Amino acid sequence: MPSALIFGGSGKLAKLITERLVQKGYQVLSVIRREEHIPSLRELGATPILQSIELASVSELASTIRTSAPDTVIFAAGAGIRSFEDRNLSRVVDGDAAIRVFDAMVEAGATKRLIIISTIDARNREKAAPSWYNEVDQKGSDDLWRVLPIYMKAKYDADKDLVEGNGKRGLEYTIIRPTWYGDGEGTGKIKAGLAGFEPKVSREDVADVFVACVENSATVGCVFEISGGEVPIQDAVKKVAEEKIDSFGEMLR
Repeated sequence: MPSALIFGGSGKLAKLITERLVQKGYQVLSVIRREEHIPSLRELGATPILQSIELASVSELASTIRTSAPDTVIFAAGAGIRSFEDRNLSRVVDGDAAIRVFDAMVEAGATKRLIIISTIDARNREKAAPSWYNEVDQKGSDDLWRVLPIYMKAKYDADKDLVEGNGKRGLEYTIIRPTWYGDGEGTGKIKAGLAGFEPKVSREDVADVFVACVENSATVGCVFEISGGEVPIQDAVKKVAEEKIDSFGEMLR
């Protein structure tokens, strides 16, 4: 049975990913911080693992990965609404904890496959905007960085560390960078690649993109944006893989 270990397993996106993977016959192990999330994850068919990624060391995270021995590690954790009360949490969870998981995967030696949630426009803002941005994208960028500067910087730092440090780590990563989430149901269709900010994308569709990447090893090394669109998800992800899209390259400079 194929398996996946999800960090941040109690989040909305992680639960959607869990539900879909279980339906496809995957064993899902879900790392969570609080005991009250155990029943809902068990109902989805996941095996909960209690561990705070905010507090766990690289060695402790490596032990979890080694014991679980998953085929794929998914990092879907985020500070979420807690970051509005304590903005430093974005740095702790979205940045520092993600980087510790990268290092823990190397120490564990159990799997190299990693799929991580990022965000559109996590980039070096001291440089020019990406060449595919239009006026709407630039406004979206300005709005994101004005409202969530610590979160955006944390995501950028994690992505940068993963990409620049991979010559040493040797992980088989895919970075998924959705635009703003919409509240509606999934459509099964997206725009992927150099996608831009508009229109919004359903969280359900983002979960389906994760599953498509789990099942398509050709997405290794791809870094791509997702927005709402008209291309069926499987086809969109297949094209990203064929074209080896790396939206971060221009953003990193």
